[in-house]
Amino acid sequence: MIFYVVTDTARKYRKGTGWLRIKHVLEEHSRDLCLVLHYKSVHPRLLEELRPWAICHSGGSTLYQDYDVLQTADYRRLVSDYDVAQIGFCGGHQLLASILGGRIGPMRRLRKGEPDPAGYQPGQFKEWGQYRVRILRPDPLFRGLGKTLRVQEYHAWEVKSLGPNLRLLAGSPTCRVQAFVHRRRPVYGVQFHPEQSTRRCPDGFGVLRNFFRLARAYRPKA
Repeated sequence: MIFYVVTDTARKYRKGTGWLRIKHVLEEHSRDLCLVLHYKSVHPRLLEELRPWAICHSGGSTLYQDYDVLQTADYRRLVSDYDVAQIGFCGGHQLLASILGGRIGPMRRLRKGEPDPAGYQPGQFKEWGQYRVRILRPDPLFRGLGKTLRVQEYHAWEVKSLGPNLRLLAGSPTCRVQAFVHRRRPVYGVQFHPEQSTRRCPDGFGVLRNFFRLARAYRPKA
């Protein structure tokens, strides 16, 4: 079993209709069952009972200062201590980086005359749509992919700096930290949305398959 942890507020988790589609995508590429749960539901007893072999962390649309995801002790312990492969998508990437010693924040304000591609966080610069991401360091996460990925991005915040145990893997001209990995554990963050890939923009599917491949190899043998 794998977990898909929704990192947005409980209200948006309950109202959301996209989690089922993402569950199906993750099950297809992991070839296993996926349990979708809210970050508030993660606790040590559940992890011990179900023993997921991979954990994916969702993005979200709520500003971090408006709810308590970064202050929730069990969620922080899941990221910092639970020894299975983990990956954060978009906002999940930012949360993992923050918990593991990095710094996050808004990208920047829009300059005069720059278009605003979405109503989300008006006035903020965003990456919104398909973008090219440059791989800066070889890693099993990018096995079989080119040096440049074409991926889906929807964000106004970014990772400003990485903690000492995190290694930069990919970047772009407008967002320096597009992917990272922990130096000693298979814990990854990707600023893009591999779970929202399409047949015309498939590189994210390759990232998902590679992540689940390395997660299977890493999981402790029962």
